[in-house]
Amino acid sequence: MTKVKNTKVSKFNIVLYLIVLVCVFSMFLATSYAYYKKVIDNKDNKDVNVKYVNIFTTFLNGDQINGYNIKPGWEESKEFIVENFSDDAIGKYKIYFEIITPLSNMSDEDFVYNIEGISESKDTSNEVINKNETPIPVLSKDIGSATITPNNSHSYKVTMKIKDTADATKYTSGNLFAVKIKIVNDLAR
Repeated sequence: MTKVKNTKVSKFNIVLYLIVLVCVFSMFLATSYAYYKKVIDNKDNKDVNVKYVNIFTTFLNGDQINGYNIKPGWEESKEFIVENFSDDAIGKYKIYFEIITPLSNMSDEDFVYNIEGISESKDTSNEVINKNETPIPVLSKDIGSATITPNNSHSYKVTMKIKDTADATKYTSGNLFAVKIKIVNDLAR
């Protein structure tokens, strides 16, 4: 009886070893194929050319505008420079206002911003952002997109103000306003 039992166990072990061997061999084939597709087959695609954009932003006197107790005639400006240091890649970016403390809960036609952009290059593919007397948003907002060519810089001046002709009774004593200016990559274009 033990001889029959040993034969059954022996046959079971052989079948189990064969199944494990087939699984290991299949895993080896799958790994080899994946390596071939990932590494060796990709070497044939020599036309792949990755360009890196190296954009740097410099704010002169900070990136935030703060106002306290503001009234008609109030005005504050910030200047900054966006530079593309790459040799061959065109960069795209957005200027974004992050409203930290809005002046009120509603947009005000007398509370406006101007943004003036100047490019160092005369290349027609350069795009800067220019807006005049646009109401300052109540919530954080993207205010525009720009394109900068290689080895070029864009200079900006953002001015926020309350028009002199505004009704002074709308602006109470002790009011606050704070906005942060951000430059972010525009990958959607």
